[in-house]
Formats: sequence, structure tokens, C-alpha cells
Amino acid sequence: MSLQDTDSGFSWIILCASFLNYTLVSGTIRTFGILYAELLQTYDEGAGNTAFLGSIMFFVMAITGPVSGLMSVHFSFKWCTMIGGLISSIGMVTSSLTQNIEMLYLTYSCLLGIGFGLSAPPTVTIINFYFEKKRAFANGFLTASMGLSSLIYPFLYRKLIDHYGIHGAMLILGGLLLNICVGGSFFRQPSCFICTTNKTYSPADSTKLLSEANYKSKQSNLTIVKNKIIDMFKSYSVALRNKSFLLYCFAMSFALVGYSSNFLILPPHIQSQQFSKDDVVVVLTVIGATEFVVRLFSGTFIDLQWFSVQAVFIVTMFMGGIFAIVLTFFKSMTINITYAVTVGIFPGILHSLQPLLVVTSLGLTMLPTALPLSGFFTNTACLIGHPSLGWLEDYTGNWKASFYTVGGLFIASSLCVLLERKLVKVTQSEEMTVRTDNVTEITTDNITEVTTNNQNNTKNKHCDDVETSLMNETS
Repeated sequence: MSLQDTDSGFSWIILCASFLNYTLVSGTIRTFGILYAELLQTYDEGAGNTAFLGSIMFFVMAITGPVSGLMSVHFSFKWCTMIGGLISSIGMVTSSLTQNIEMLYLTYSCLLGIGFGLSAPPTVTIINFYFEKKRAFANGFLTASMGLSSLIYPFLYRKLIDHYGIHGAMLILGGLLLNICVGGSFFRQPSCFICTTNKTYSPADSTKLLSEANYKSKQSNLTIVKNKIIDMFKSYSVALRNKSFLLYCFAMSFALVGYSSNFLILPPHIQSQQFSKDDVVVVLTVIGATEFVVRLFSGTFIDLQWFSVQAVFIVTMFMGGIFAIVLTFFKSMTINITYAVTVGIFPGILHSLQPLLVVTSLGLTMLPTALPLSGFFTNTACLIGHPSLGWLEDYTGNWKASFYTVGGLFIASSLCVLLERKLVKVTQSEEMTVRTDNVTEITTDNITEVTTNNQNNTKNKHCDDVETSLMNETS
């Protein structure tokens, strides 16, 4: 990154702008549980069908994410983020005008999904190009905004809904989302995606440069876009052939479904235990406060490199799964708050680890395209996972089976990364064996060749001696 400062200067402006954007996006997504509970009462469409609102939004984000990767790299991180902020604002405002849940599938799920799909990936990826030594800290600080949003947004949603109703609240929140455009306006394209030159051309070269410029200007815009799309799919092809990346995608998919489902099923689960809506807000706030602190310092801890990113992922997701299962055996507000703390400590670190895992498997340059691709897997999994948890409640009449499923998903995600570690060790061992065999084969061939040459030299010398002896006798 020779053309831009890293870990200093404007890097911190980029990080603060990303923090603002991610607070707005994550706050809207993670407080869907409060909106979900209100929609269940307002439209009475069933837990599974209502949960589809969030699932479709995640799926649309998954489809839009790879497009945002293309736009960010080949056009601009800035404009991609600002366009996404505008679309998400329009989606929330139009949702405030709807009177049935079918229209919300279009306005809330689709428009909001497109907007967040365009604005969230550039927000997450751009900081990794402006930070190197403090990259883990930057990711931790950014994702701490999710904790801050969980701290603020539940109270904000509750107050707005109580004072203005669910539709009035959506209208105000739509205006709030326009601030994503403000944060995006501070973004500057990373230097590795800017074509620059330091060459000085003489006046004699001006005619040649002009002719080249005219030739390039005649190229079809459609051809340029086509070539960029081809480049994008080539990048995706490289990523999909990487076994570590694929296993990470499965791990992150299981983990994200389990983690995000807490914000979907925890509010109605608490209310089903005869606790109040204010108690729900308290629990969500505890999750947010815990996450904010943990993520803020987790990056510094990871930067110390005492443990690998993979080891941290395995331990935190496994513990998250154990606590999700244990929760179902108790029924008290103290246990619910304790569980909220564990969610913030263990699976709450997930979003800090996701870009680090992608960089570990594919490198930094592939991050803008690979991270949205991993998001495609994770958000597609949410499309299936969230309604399934709602349907489990419809079938069983309680949320216990849903929490068992969440716990199983966390444990499965840790096993995927553990399998990847074993696979890497086996692959490295096989590569070392092949290299050793090749060296041995080469050495054996060389020894054989030297021995043969020595034998030939001996034979030639013997023949020369015989020939000399005969010549002497003849003389």
C-alpha cells in the first residue's frame, strides 16, 4: 500500500465513517426481533410466515453482495455505499405506507435487502485496506458498532413504536438510514484499485497517446462491463476452488444462522415466559453492551497473535452452542440475562472474525469479492434457517426445539473450522512428502548419472592405456 498511509492519518476517518454505517445497518437488522413481535400481533400471519420477512431480506442481501464487490473494485466503494444507503432508506419509508405483510415482502425485504447488500460489504472490506498492523483491532472496532446498535436501537424502536405506532416508527427510521450516504461520502478508493503512472512523456509521444485515447474511447461500454463481469467470475472461480474458503463458508453459515436467530426467537421466547416487553429490551441491551466491550478489545487480543483466528472461532462458537442448549432448562429473568451475556461474549465475536478468516484463506486482494461471496452462503442459509425456527415453534408450541437447533448450528460451525485445520495439516504433510520424494528421486538420478559417467571414464581410460601399449609394442 505504497500510495496510501495505513494504520494512521486518513485511515481513522475511514474507520469512523464505516462505524457510522455499520451501526445503522446492523441496528436495523438486529432489532428485527422487536419488529417481528409487533408484526405478529399486527398482521397475525403466523410465526413462520412473518419470519420470512427477515429471511428474504438476508437472501436479497446475499444476491446483491457479489454485485457490490464488483462495483466497489471496478467503480467506487464510495458510490456503491451511497447508492445502497439511498435504496435502503426508500425501502423503510415505503414499508411505513404498507397495510399488509405481502407488500412488506417487497418493500422491507427486497428494497432493504438490496440497499444493505450494496452498502454493508464495502463498509466492512474498505477498512482492511487502510489497516495492516492493526487490522484485527479495526475489524473489532467496526463490529463493536453492532454492540452499540444493540444498546441503542431496542430503546429507540420501543419508544418510536409506543409513540408513533409501527408505521410511524418505520418512517422515522427510513430517514435515519439516509445517514449511510453521509458515511459513504468519506470513503476513498484503496490505492491498489487505482491505475496510476509516474511516467513522464515527451511532446513527441503526445500524438501517440492521443491516438490511443481515441481508440479506447471508441470501445463499447457494454464490452467494458462485460470484461469486468468476466473478471468478477474469474475471482469467484478462484475462491470456490479453495477448500479452506469453502469450509469457512459452511462454518460461517451455520454460525450466522445460529447467532442472528437469537435476535429473532429470544424476544418471543422471553414474552412466552410471561415477562414484559421492557424485559425483552433489557435482554437485547445486555447483548449489545457485552458485544460492544468484547469486540472492542477482541481485535487487540487477536493482533497479539497468542492464538490463531481459527482457534478463537472454534472455542467461541462451541461455547455459544452449549449455552444455547442449557438455556432451555431454566425459566427466569436472571438466566435470560446471563444467556444474553454469553451471546455477547462468544458468538458475538463472529463478525469480527469473518473478514479475518477470508484474508487467511485467500489474501487481502481477494477480500472485496470473496467476502460478499461468503455472505451469499451465509445469508442464503438464513433464508432457510429463520423460517424453520419459526415453524418449529408453530409445530411444538414453544421455542425449546428452536434453541436446540441454534446450539447444534454453533457446534457444527466449530467442527467445520476444526476439519479445515486438519485438512490443511494433511495437505501440507502430503506436499512435504511429494517434495521429499522429488528431491530423493532427483538425488538418486544424479548419483546414477555420476556413477555411469565415472564408469564410462574408467572404460575410456582403460581403452586409451591399451591403445598406447599396443602402439609402443609396434614401435
